[in-house]
Amino acid sequence: MGAVAVLSGGGCGDNLACAPPPGPLPEGRLADPSQLPLPADCVVGGLAEITGRWFLVDPSQTFAFGYPQFEGSCGAGFRRAFAPPEDHDASDGQTYETWSDGTVVLERQSIVYQAGAYELTAAWAFCMLPDGTLAEASGYYDTDQGTKTATARGTRFAPRDELQRGLTLAGELGTSVTGTPIQALDLAIEGAHAYVAGIGGLDVVDISDPAAPTPVGHLDGSFNDVEISTGDGKVVAYLSPYGGGRTAVVEVTDPAAPAVLADLPVYSHTLFRTVRGGATWLYLAASGPDIPIFDVTHPLAPARIAQTTVPGPIAGVHDLFADGDRIYAANTRAGLVAFDVAAGWDQPHELGHIKTSYSHSVVVGVAGGRPIVVHGDEGMTATSDGAAFLRVLDGDPSAPGFMTEIGRYQSRPEVGIHNFQLVGDLLYIAYYQDGVRVIDLSDPTRPREVAHYNTWNPETAPGGAFEGALGVRVIDRTVYVADDLRGLLILRAP
Repeated sequence: MGAVAVLSGGGCGDNLACAPPPGPLPEGRLADPSQLPLPADCVVGGLAEITGRWFLVDPSQTFAFGYPQFEGSCGAGFRRAFAPPEDHDASDGQTYETWSDGTVVLERQSIVYQAGAYELTAAWAFCMLPDGTLAEASGYYDTDQGTKTATARGTRFAPRDELQRGLTLAGELGTSVTGTPIQALDLAIEGAHAYVAGIGGLDVVDISDPAAPTPVGHLDGSFNDVEISTGDGKVVAYLSPYGGGRTAVVEVTDPAAPAVLADLPVYSHTLFRTVRGGATWLYLAASGPDIPIFDVTHPLAPARIAQTTVPGPIAGVHDLFADGDRIYAANTRAGLVAFDVAAGWDQPHELGHIKTSYSHSVVVGVAGGRPIVVHGDEGMTATSDGAAFLRVLDGDPSAPGFMTEIGRYQSRPEVGIHNFQLVGDLLYIAYYQDGVRVIDLSDPTRPREVAHYNTWNPETAPGGAFEGALGVRVIDRTVYVADDLRGLLILRAP
């Protein structure tokens, strides 16, 4: 593992157990993580203060952040919790090593595959600073791009508040009918069933008894979003692929036996379903400038009816909301764009636009007696706006202030917003590490949090950037939550 010669920091006080273990350094690139660019003022012996959870962020990058937890002692050594087990045998092309000297934690992971033609190696170094923050320096090498380094700073992180207020847990399901964990990313509710899309596939869950949700069907795959269409006596799930591919068409008329029918011949990151003139339409946010639209009134025979293009600069449509001829496109780094297609799908006309850090999600509706547009910004950056937050915009297209901000809400700068649903004057937010947050918009100019439930558990969460509550659907004061670490949660509001 480590070698005394390359780790010059002192131990934890006079405890000699903090000295680095003898032995050779790993072989290959980034073999000595102590050479990564840590600050010069690392506290000698400071690792005694590192145990616990941190919010670690590179302020120069939009999505370079995480929530690692450190554990250990001078005698046992320090390391990140949930890190892979030690692996010093490179014969299988993979190694993972970590060591510490009481001042610095060092890690290195290497993977070589394709008969040695491709390598991915990463190394990290951490230390405590005099002001009580955590410093990280990292290095990454891959065969295509060479070596890159980065730095980050960390502050202490814990749940924002008590477990629950105004919401109670009615039921929870973390395991598929196959016995595998449900890593939920989003969900749809239809009748007595929840359709949960996730990294491990589609899970169909009987929710007729919210206190005892029961898995009844499963389809292998990896899905990011799901919408349900019913008609002709059939029930069909449309599924956005996670990680690339085409949009799947899966019959779930028999909830216990999901069956792949075909696919829509286009990629989608997210889906939006609406009923218009008695027909059911499905809009696809395809991470590009174009939005394909399908008629899924007859769900076994989806028909492509149109395609439109978001006007203005394009960064890739992440999510959208359609309201008649108006479409609101969350266009990632290019901002939120409102446009209409009244003159034809091929003649989109911009109605309004706001600049954002990372336009992620959007909902249109009425709250407090006035039309509003609710926008979720997911950009975790050190901009003047400060990380991720929720904007409430004037939603009246005939008003001079259309698409201008009238209110704002933020749980805290360290946590991003994922999806949300507007029900009357209440907005239910799937708020990643801050669980579910319920916001009263009866006065849209003054959003006010009135309830929450913390789904994220800092003792068991691996610490990734995008974990916790990701999807939310609300029916009759029952809140259904897709959580990538816990599966399906069912909450009750009084």
